[in-house]
Amino acid sequence: MSQPDGTRVSAWTRLRSSAVGKYKAVQLSIERRSFERNLEKIVRNALAHQSVGLPAGHPQYKLLRQQADSTCAKFAHRWDIDPNLLDAQIPAIRKLKSLADPPPKPEPAVLVSMGVAGTVVLFFLMGVLAGLASVGYHLIGGR
Repeated sequence: MSQPDGTRVSAWTRLRSSAVGKYKAVQLSIERRSFERNLEKIVRNALAHQSVGLPAGHPQYKLLRQQADSTCAKFAHRWDIDPNLLDAQIPAIRKLKSLADPPPKPEPAVLVSMGVAGTVVLFFLMGVLAGLASVGYHLIGGR
């Protein structure tokens, strides 16, 4: 098959292109391992803090999260990877985020008022059911 002059690709160009692709794949593999080691150190530090009783939301967790976010952002930008994909593939990132920014706990006053309201509703419904049982008993001929 003959090709037009403008579309010929020399064997040297194809070989060079193949070598560049393999080089990038190897470089990605090496940098990914380095990225994972750095992230592992950060997560291990956070888990060590947690094991000694440091409460969630402490500034040290926030600092570690900033380091992890920075590391992830650099890697994602360098290799044109979606940062959300890294979050999905590495569950330790979510664990670190939950330690740095824990969900807010409800106020005790809210819990107490909900408990009191629930108790009032429960006793009201028990009274209604008792009244219906009494009406039913009288309707079927009870004394």
